[in-house]
Amino acid sequence: MKTDTSYIEKNKDYLEMKVKDIVTENFWTASLFESSGIDYCCNGNQVLKEALEKNKISRDKFTVELNKVNQSTESQMPRYNDWDLIFLTQYIINNHHSYVKSAIPRITELLRKVQAAHGSKYSYIAGIQSAFSQVADEMTAHMMKEERILFPLIKYLAESKMFNEKPRTKGFGTIKNPIRQMEAEHISAGGAVETIRTLTGNYTLPKDACTTFKVTYKELDEFEKDLHKHVHLENNILFPRAIEMEEVLLSENK
Repeated sequence: MKTDTSYIEKNKDYLEMKVKDIVTENFWTASLFESSGIDYCCNGNQVLKEALEKNKISRDKFTVELNKVNQSTESQMPRYNDWDLIFLTQYIINNHHSYVKSAIPRITELLRKVQAAHGSKYSYIAGIQSAFSQVADEMTAHMMKEERILFPLIKYLAESKMFNEKPRTKGFGTIKNPIRQMEAEHISAGGAVETIRTLTGNYTLPKDACTTFKVTYKELDEFEKDLHKHVHLENNILFPRAIEMEEVLLSENK
């Protein structure tokens, strides 16, 4: 009897997979992890069954929903992991860096208005302002380092592979060094947006929230979701592939 491999693939044991690998395989599953409060970017190394247990989520219900997402989006999957690394870095700059640069001044101004109108009644708004100011400063410096240092290094490695040349690592030692720094900064930024989510009670608006208050929470929620995807593309796809590329090039061109 012929085995239906497609059925097996669609019903694989996701419980034993790392969260980051599930999202890398199909990014459309990210929304399911988002709504369940499971971190798939900075803490993506956690195994799904452990993440579900930690968040007190039913394994059966979650895996049913996960299979639904995978089956309904199979033909629409953006295969980031198959992209050329130079193309992927440019995609990150064009989509995520560009978004962050435009969102920071917009959200900063919205928070200023909300603080002026409601700060005396809701003291936690000052904490939200402080946390967002932290992530804004960190991400601005972070993106500049990526665009001026790390991404050009990744481009250099990709071109070295293209021309079958041994890359020269003088000056930075190994690509792992700047990557390690970027990953540490991702953790810090992730902690700041988590603080914002906690202070807002998962973006739960007060009953007397004005339109500006509502728009601010919506913008903050979108900023967090974009950051999660941004970090996922770098931590779980771009960085591991860049490290692997460097290791292969150095071993092949001794």
